[in-house]
Amino acid sequence: MIKRLIGLMITGILICQHHAFPQLKVIPGIQEWQQGSGYYRLTSQSRIIVSDSLLDSLGEDLDVFTADLAEITGLHLEVNTEKPKKGDLNFKHGGMDSSLGQEGYLMDVGQYVTISAGHNRGIFYGMQTLLQLFNQGLKIRQGKARDVPDYPERGIMLDIGRKYFNIDYIEKTIRDLAWKKMNFIHLHFTEWHSFRLKSDLFPGLAAEKAYTKQDIRRIQDYAAKYHVMVIPEIDLPAHATTITDYNPYLAFECPSMRSARWQGDSTNLEGRAWILDVTRREVRSWVKTLLDEWIPLFDAPYFHIGGDEWQYDVDKYACPELMEAMKRQGYQYPGDLMVDWINEINDHIKSYGKTTQIWNWWRFSPNEKMQNKTSIQPSKDIVINVWNRPRLDDILADGYKVIITSEVGDEGLYITPAQGRKPGDYGYFNAKVIYEQWEPQRGANVLGFKACIWTDRVEHKPDEWFDQFADLPKSVLAERLWGGQRDSSLEKFQERIKQVGEAPNIKSSIK
Repeated sequence: MIKRLIGLMITGILICQHHAFPQLKVIPGIQEWQQGSGYYRLTSQSRIIVSDSLLDSLGEDLDVFTADLAEITGLHLEVNTEKPKKGDLNFKHGGMDSSLGQEGYLMDVGQYVTISAGHNRGIFYGMQTLLQLFNQGLKIRQGKARDVPDYPERGIMLDIGRKYFNIDYIEKTIRDLAWKKMNFIHLHFTEWHSFRLKSDLFPGLAAEKAYTKQDIRRIQDYAAKYHVMVIPEIDLPAHATTITDYNPYLAFECPSMRSARWQGDSTNLEGRAWILDVTRREVRSWVKTLLDEWIPLFDAPYFHIGGDEWQYDVDKYACPELMEAMKRQGYQYPGDLMVDWINEINDHIKSYGKTTQIWNWWRFSPNEKMQNKTSIQPSKDIVINVWNRPRLDDILADGYKVIITSEVGDEGLYITPAQGRKPGDYGYFNAKVIYEQWEPQRGANVLGFKACIWTDRVEHKPDEWFDQFADLPKSVLAERLWGGQRDSSLEKFQERIKQVGEAPNIKSSIK
C-alpha cells in the first residue's frame, strides 16, 4: 500500500512538473522547451530553406510538407537553397547531439525557424510539429526545443483479417499515426475465417474482399511518405481454418486438434480445423511456399507469424499423431513441436534478412486445467509481442526484445469495441488511467508499445465506426510513448487535441 501511495505521489509530481512549464500546443508534447519572449510569424514571403546537399534526400518530405502547409495555411511557399532570413523555415542536417537518434530533432524559433536533425525522419517529425502549430495560427512563440521519443517503436495493430478495411481508411489511419509521431502499423491480414491476401500461387485461398499485391504496394508507398512502417502478419499455425478449408490435407486428423474454443462451437460442429499439422514435413514446406510469396513484398524489417492460441495440453495429449511425432522427435512435451516449428520458420524469415515477430503464447497456462508446457523456447532473436502482462517479466528475464500490448487491466492497450465498453472489461482502453497514472515499462529490451484494434463480432460495422473507440487512445498512447510534457489531466489533454486539430486532408471522430 505504501509503495502504491509513493508511486501515485511521484506520478502526481511528474504531471505537475509537466504542467508547470510553458509548453507548445502539440501532440505528443515536446520533451524540452525553453520559451523566449518574442514571436515568429509565417507570411506569404516566407521561404523553405534547405542546403543543396539536402535537397535531393529530403525531396519527398519537402513535397509532403509544402502540400500540407498549403492545405493548412493557404500559403504556397517556394523551396530555396539560399541562406535563411526573417520569416523563413530552415531544415538542415547537423548538430553533435547523438542522443537524438533517428527520430529526434532540435527546433530553434527566432527571426526564422530552424529544424535540425541527424536523420530525415527527425526533420519529418519537426515538420509535423510546425504543421500542428500553424494549424492553430501563423504566429509561434520564439524559443528552443529538443524533442526525442522515449521508445523507438510506437504504433497500432489493425485487425483487417476479421474485417476488411478499405485502403482509403488504412491510409487515413497511417497519416493520423504520423501526425502523432507514431511510426508503425501492424496489419493482421489473416484470421480463422478470412485470408486477406490475394495469392497467385494459391488461387481461391483469399476471401472475396482481400488485398492484391498492387494494393500492398500502394499502402506501403503511402506509408513510406510518412515514415510509417507497415508490419505484416500471417497468423499461423493456429487461426488457420480458412487455410485448412482450402487444403484439408494440411490439418490434423484427430478431433482434439481440429476443434478450438476460439473459432466457436458452430465451426467446431462443422468439423473444420483450427490449426495446421506442423508436425509433418510436407505441411511445413507448404507454409514456407506460402510465406515465400509474401515476405519479399513487404519493406519492413519485420514479418509477424502470429504463433498464438494453439490448443492446450489436454487437447494435445488426446491427439495420437501429435504424441507419436513428439516421441519420434524426442521432445518432452507436445507443445515443443509448435516451438520447433516457430524456430524453423524464424530461420526461413531470417534468410530474407528480416526479423520474426510472434505473440507470446508458449508456456502460457491460465489455470491448472489449461496448461501449455514446453521444454524449449522460441529463438532469442524473435521479437515477442507481449499481450499477457504476467508473462512479461519472465520473457524479459529470458533475454527477449519485446513490444508490449497488454490485453486487460489498467495497462490494457487492447481496443475491442464489442467487448470493452467500460473500465475493467477485456478490450477496454482506459484512456484516463493510461494518460494520468500509467508508467510504461522501461528497459533496454523494451522496444515499444502498441494498441491493438480488434474487430471481433463487429466485422459488419463501417470503417469509420471504429474511430470513436480508437482516436483518443491513439493520441494518449502517442503522448505517453514520446514522453514529452503532458497535461495534468486527460480532460485538459483533450482540450489540446481540439486545439491541435487533425492532420491535413483527413477526418476523424475525435471529440
